[in-house]
Amino acid sequence: MLSKHDSIQQDQLEMITLDQLVPPNHLVRKMEAAINLKKMANWTCRGPKMA
Repeated sequence: MLSKHDSIQQDQLEMITLDQLVPPNHLVRKMEAAINLKKMANWTCRGPKMA
């Protein structure tokens, strides 16, 4: 059974971003700096342009 204290904590919301979860020296950050992710996103959304 939930106590009054437990129900109060369930009503709280915590906002976090992925940037807060990934350490500064993580491999994902190094890859993000080396790869043009916006260009890649365009390829996946519309497909690569065929010549």
